[in-house]
Amino acid sequence: MAKDDELMGIGELLKSLADEFPELTISKIRFLENEGLLSPERTPSGYRKFSKVDAQRLRFILKLQKERYLPLKVIKEKLRDIESGRIKASDFSLGDLAEDEMFGGENAVEETTMLKSDVPEALGIPLNFVDELIEHKLICPHTGEDGEYLEKEDVRIIRIANDFKRYGIEPRHLRMYKNITDREEELFESLFKPFLKQKDAEAKRSAVEDLINLTNMSREIKDLLLKNRIKPYLKQLDYKPLF
Repeated sequence: MAKDDELMGIGELLKSLADEFPELTISKIRFLENEGLLSPERTPSGYRKFSKVDAQRLRFILKLQKERYLPLKVIKEKLRDIESGRIKASDFSLGDLAEDEMFGGENAVEETTMLKSDVPEALGIPLNFVDELIEHKLICPHTGEDGEYLEKEDVRIIRIANDFKRYGIEPRHLRMYKNITDREEELFESLFKPFLKQKDAEAKRSAVEDLINLTNMSREIKDLLLKNRIKPYLKQLDYKPLF
């Protein structure tokens, strides 16, 4: 057991991580504890006390959520691997894990579906922000047995949109991405709709593969076009282009 002077209360823990994770709240720390990802000590009167290792563990969890978009289930598995010695991460730093291990394999992405009501606790993002994204048609919740839920892509959009907000870019500003996507969808639909209606399974499979290839090409050309636009600004600031 850690010495009392090495332990901190939940408020002190929050303060120690506030600069790096300004969106972190006490309720989210409690949520992570309820999910079995944190196990602070308890005083005889029931107050939580966190050690430096607890703080490192929390930082590791938050970085995986923020930078790798991993669901809690996969993060919990990674923590088990660390504790069992299967993965070496003495200080819980991201650099100690191989990239393929960080992503948790192909199943990790499929496990990011989330109930809309769980967003504030799981991501530290308020529901009114989620509703704003829905209002601007940037995400689309679905109805399931347990209530409204969000697909993995929508969960990532919420996180990215929240990061945009730190630069003063609100959901209404992100509608330009939706408008571009709408035009691309119309173009692709005009090209592939006749093929997708065919009864021949092989023709359908080939059409789907072509559609995926076009989607990847579209993403790449938009990335390159934007990088070309950014390079002059970097040069003006005496920075060599980093991409």
